[in-house]
Amino acid sequence: MSSNPADLLPQARIRLAALELFGAQGFEKTTIRQIAARAGVSPGLVIHHFGSKNRLREHCDDWVMEFLEQEKTLLTLGPQPGLRDYLAEHPEYEPVIAYLTTGLREGGAIADRIYNRTVTMTASLLDLAEAQGLVHMPQDREATVAFLAASSLGLLMLSEQFARQLGGQQLDDPDVVERYGLVAAEVFTHGLFTPAYLETLQAANTTTPGDGNERPRNPDH
Repeated sequence: MSSNPADLLPQARIRLAALELFGAQGFEKTTIRQIAARAGVSPGLVIHHFGSKNRLREHCDDWVMEFLEQEKTLLTLGPQPGLRDYLAEHPEYEPVIAYLTTGLREGGAIADRIYNRTVTMTASLLDLAEAQGLVHMPQDREATVAFLAASSLGLLMLSEQFARQLGGQQLDDPDVVERYGLVAAEVFTHGLFTPAYLETLQAANTTTPGDGNERPRNPDH
């Protein structure tokens, strides 16, 4: 997608305007007239292309998730020499992050769609990485995928606070990306806890509290 709205067709300009406004001020506060004015079109043209504000929001949801799925390889490789150039050359990434963050904070069906699509995308990425010998999955694959998706989206919801803690302003500031990318890779590669901690946790989870007797839990439950 071009970063210059003047280069875009009306439908794409409307989508970009909606992404920016929904991300900046939320769905409820954004009006069709505001979107039309930002896109340089008439309100009637917005309705002609998308039917309603709800339909436009659904279109934006789908576009954002498709965008992330297309860019997933580069975005999940971690810090690399070309990452700073990538962020500078793709200004559309900033409204995407804002859009996702606002959608998650608003909750409800929108947050459900974002989370469910993220779970699907995460599972696909892990399948690919596992096939390439880059990861080894814990025994509970479903919980692993759910945890990683929730962790990624939770980071978005606290993105500004997280970025300031690392000396930046936004999650996609190159210096912030580099720092959290490296530490995330280190934690996931080498781990944080010792084997003794895992053994203690596993032992605690195989006992029935209250009677003092250790009982293996039914693995099917």
